[in-house]
Amino acid sequence: MMAAAVLCVAVLVSQPEQPPTLTLPLEGGGMGGGGAPLVEERREAVRKAPTDPRARLQLGVAYAQAEEYDLAMAELVEAINLNPENRDNLSARANYHLGLVLLAIDRAGLAVNAFREALRLGWTDAAVYLALGQALTGQGKFEEAVAQYHEALRLAPGAIEAHAGLGLALEGAGRVDDAIAQYELYLQSASGADQHSVGAIAQRLEKLKERRKM
Repeated sequence: MMAAAVLCVAVLVSQPEQPPTLTLPLEGGGMGGGGAPLVEERREAVRKAPTDPRARLQLGVAYAQAEEYDLAMAELVEAINLNPENRDNLSARANYHLGLVLLAIDRAGLAVNAFREALRLGWTDAAVYLALGQALTGQGKFEEAVAQYHEALRLAPGAIEAHAGLGLALEGAGRVDDAIAQYELYLQSASGADQHSVGAIAQRLEKLKERRKM
């Protein structure tokens, strides 16, 4: 099943020869949406149970939502170290969230490693494949990214943001017709999506169609 939060796409318009990127919010809320009260609540839970990997994971997520990325990484790594057996898939989930934080600070290569570790440990949620596709796109590994987006869509056919991400990877790979098809699929299904994302993808689609005529 998909992660707890519904994933959305935030698309950044870039130069015509460069595909834009997309960002993914954390499970349970978007980047920057946690706030001090949640962080303090999670800190208190860690103070009461400092060796509880779940408490460390939740604090790491709260820090990430508050954009305290260094603190988030420290807590997520601690959650992983405290749970080498991956009980309740907590270490796998911590690797997924660690990957999202690494993406947020433009460390796509390390994010790829974290997402692959999450998958190896058994966290095979569509959101992980979606995020891995984003990280691989950030590395310029477009064909590898395409495969990840296809897997995300296989697991969650209704994940419309995967069509946007797939379009970006296909555009980066020079597969213009395929990218156009994915952008069109995204726009056809994006009635409830963020309007900035919809507008940016519509702009990409228009530019690609103009390039195809040349």
